[in-house]
Amino acid sequence: MNKFEKQLEKWNNGVLRGAQAKLAKLLQVSTATVALWSTGKRHPSKGYLNQLARIFNMDAYDVTRLFAPTTIYPDACLTPASTPLRDSSHTITYNTDKIQQELYARNSVSLPFFIHLPSSFPDYQEAHVAEWWALPRHAVLGAQFLLRAGEADTPPAQAEDILFLILADSWVVNSVMLVKKDNRYFIRRISRQHGKLVWQKNGQNFTAIPARVQPVGVVVRKITNSIF
Repeated sequence: MNKFEKQLEKWNNGVLRGAQAKLAKLLQVSTATVALWSTGKRHPSKGYLNQLARIFNMDAYDVTRLFAPTTIYPDACLTPASTPLRDSSHTITYNTDKIQQELYARNSVSLPFFIHLPSSFPDYQEAHVAEWWALPRHAVLGAQFLLRAGEADTPPAQAEDILFLILADSWVVNSVMLVKKDNRYFIRRISRQHGKLVWQKNGQNFTAIPARVQPVGVVVRKITNSIF
């Protein structure tokens, strides 16, 4: 049992069972998100750390110590060297740990994960970010943020899929896009028929895109709860 789980158990009157779901409900996130915090695979953002401090009645700094550092997923080819590297023509010995950290930094990218996009998007504050994810650069495909999937009226806890999105200033035909209408966000497949842009929802027939709909981003990758 790690530090965060021990605090959950203490907070839940000495019972760990059900504590993750109880906390998730209070924070309005999915239980899977709290589970990722518990396993150390993800780290709560500053905004959630402040909320946890209030819930646990702890100092914000002490809350940060409950969590292990966020896991960074480097390229598979980046394996630690068994011995320090030494230039044959010089006497300088290179520290493999420092080299490895530099390789991780160059080959990974940190993305903000939103439960839902703030109304001020593309401008946002740290409080809007649920977590920061560090992922291999080659797997991100140019994405700039992650978003919990589902229609705008779907409760966050019921929308379990996560989408990588890349910003787009215009429509991208034959792609799945995040679109906005009257401050509501939707996922739609975009196509063109008879010279006009149309969209598709849940495999239904393509229909004309309503007025005032704006393109926000292209879905470039999808992650489901199977990775948890």
